[in-house]
Amino acid sequence: MKKGFFLAVAAVLALAVPSVSRAAEGGAPVLMMGDSMMRLLGLAMEKELKAAGVQPTASFSSLASGLARLDAFDWFAKADALMKEHKPATVVVSLGANDRQTLKDVTGRVVMLGTPEWEREYALRIGRIMDELIKGGATRVIWLLLPDMREPVQQEYAKLVNAIFTKEAAVEARKDKIMLFDSSPLLSRKPGTFSLYVMAPDGSVLTVRDADGIHLTNPGAKRVAQSLVKTYWK
Repeated sequence: MKKGFFLAVAAVLALAVPSVSRAAEGGAPVLMMGDSMMRLLGLAMEKELKAAGVQPTASFSSLASGLARLDAFDWFAKADALMKEHKPATVVVSLGANDRQTLKDVTGRVVMLGTPEWEREYALRIGRIMDELIKGGATRVIWLLLPDMREPVQQEYAKLVNAIFTKEAAVEARKDKIMLFDSSPLLSRKPGTFSLYVMAPDGSVLTVRDADGIHLTNPGAKRVAQSLVKTYWK
């Protein structure tokens, strides 16, 4: 993809993440859901929300799942079930980290990653699950962008899907309820680059990313969770 496109996306992201989004949610239910990126973050969010007096909360994560292989795990069905069970007002979503692979379109045709056809099909799935969460009763959906990745190929993929998330969240029917959150500044010492560790305000070193170059550590999850709660609930 061209450099100019990414610059345009960066400009959109700057506008997409609200500087103040502290609508009074009170004790309205909160659900965290997602793939393996949500495993530690969901637990950290439950802890931070409860400390802030926000209850009830619930989290669900499915390792190695995503929207590319719906035959392996049907996220649409699971999202519907979670919405009916927990009836959350706010849903925090992390999806996409495991979707760097081929997928099948509605006709069953295999679509290769890196093609316009893949981008179109994946965008349809992102839009669909955003719509399903809103139809299920969510008054706001906090969608987490993928953070910077260590491997160049994974980093380019993260930029690609973040651009798709941004475009789909900006659709007229969604833009007032889908909020994008970029955790990258919390997890990197230099903008646009992967960092295994960052410096805490007290000068200590925090290892925020896993050695696999993709996932968060417990300190990283806590750092992101604290920022989410401060941004959207306090």
